[in-house]
Amino acid sequence: GGRRRAGRDAVGVGTAAPAAEGDGVTLPEEAGGRAWLPARPVGDKLDAEVLKLWVPAVLNFLIIPLVGAVDVLWVGRMGEASTLAAQGAANQVFTSTFWIISFLPSLVTPLVAKAAASGDDEAVRKQVGEAVFVSVFIGALGMAAMIGLPNVMLGLVGLVPGSEVSSHAEPYIMTRALSFIPALVSTVAFAAFRGTMDTLTPLKVTLAAQVLNVVLDPIFIFGAGFIKAMGLAGAALATAFAEVTSCAAYITIMLKRGLVNVQSMVRPPSWASLQPLLTGGFAVQMRSVAINCTFLAVTSATLAMDASGQAAAAHTISTQLWQLGGVVLLALSSCASILVPQRMHRLEDGGPLAAREVADRLLVWGLYAGVAFGLVQLAALPLLGVFTPIASVQEAARVPSILGAVLQSINGMVFVGEGIMQGHQAFEQLAINTAVASGLLLISLHFFGDTLSGVWFSFYIFNFVRLAGAMRHHLFDGPLAGVRREASLPAAASA
Repeated sequence: GGRRRAGRDAVGVGTAAPAAEGDGVTLPEEAGGRAWLPARPVGDKLDAEVLKLWVPAVLNFLIIPLVGAVDVLWVGRMGEASTLAAQGAANQVFTSTFWIISFLPSLVTPLVAKAAASGDDEAVRKQVGEAVFVSVFIGALGMAAMIGLPNVMLGLVGLVPGSEVSSHAEPYIMTRALSFIPALVSTVAFAAFRGTMDTLTPLKVTLAAQVLNVVLDPIFIFGAGFIKAMGLAGAALATAFAEVTSCAAYITIMLKRGLVNVQSMVRPPSWASLQPLLTGGFAVQMRSVAINCTFLAVTSATLAMDASGQAAAAHTISTQLWQLGGVVLLALSSCASILVPQRMHRLEDGGPLAAREVADRLLVWGLYAGVAFGLVQLAALPLLGVFTPIASVQEAARVPSILGAVLQSINGMVFVGEGIMQGHQAFEQLAINTAVASGLLLISLHFFGDTLSGVWFSFYIFNFVRLAGAMRHHLFDGPLAGVRREASLPAAASA
């Protein structure tokens, strides 16, 4: 009886079933003093499960920044630094506004995962339907703000109405606003599929929608046949078409598979149903506000560096390269938010000890993947010339791209650590960690934000503080912090 896993009473789990041979979970006495050694990927059943979730999620997450890179490429072909600067500024305003008010996906995934793990199909339909209803209401508010107050929204990054950059950015953001509701519904649907451990369906939907985006980009930007050239606004219209297509496909598939029904999507949720969403949503929203205020401040700093928009154009390109690797690492966060609560709440999957083993393994995956994609980004530096023919912008983007590549080495652990916290629904602590990191970044920008290198130095502070907060939760404060030590007590007693 010594080889049994015990969880902590604090997480409501007692003794779990014995480990099956080759299940990827290291028993306490086997770990003896080498806590991180068994966390290394070794090609076992657990690694296979991680890859099964990660690879489709990577492809899913990678499609959008790849299409974003195509957008930047086509806009860069217009040969004006001001249009690249305008796209970077308007896109950041849209993205930040979107994620500030779209707190639902972070809440939906663990809730759906928990309901699906217990086999409660009705609870799954209820959670998804209510999230869709709320997302439409919130999306309408976001769309109204973008269309009705474009100058106010663009003023968040310091754009002055009537300036050359603002004249390009305003029609872009107003057109892009048309995609607010369908994009938000799509993110809720994506989270619902992830919660049921289905990553292939979102991959297919996203791929089809973004292929449409890629096809429409040059047509709407430069014109073709009876379609007149729309310039930068054409890129936004192509994105809006893609998001509407994605939303329609998601809703159709969810209805067919019984993940949602019409009644749950159109019926206003009761206060009792809304309470867990709003309670967790407030903390998630505060975190999103902190993160996106950070990115808005960074964009504002780059726009203020020179009136021509060359620094902002260079920043747009360097962050585009950084995001390509970043989303690959971000996909590991989704794995953590699914696998950790799944292990925690099902004794047959190992309980808290198995959840700790999964979390440790994913952190090491994050470290290895971060280093690997940092090296890939360094190797991709010659691609800077693909995004713009302007030599001065290429040169200005070089050092920031190198700094971003080095920063990738810790990004994987940052995202996994925060994914673990999301899996535990530790949204309040996550919001506090992010707020502290954002505050320190803003202080750093005050002193060093007049150069692109200084901006990236501030990013280093931001991500190192987030990593420290996530690791503190995992090792000291969170529900898995004492699992190894406490689980080893029965083994030591029986020795």
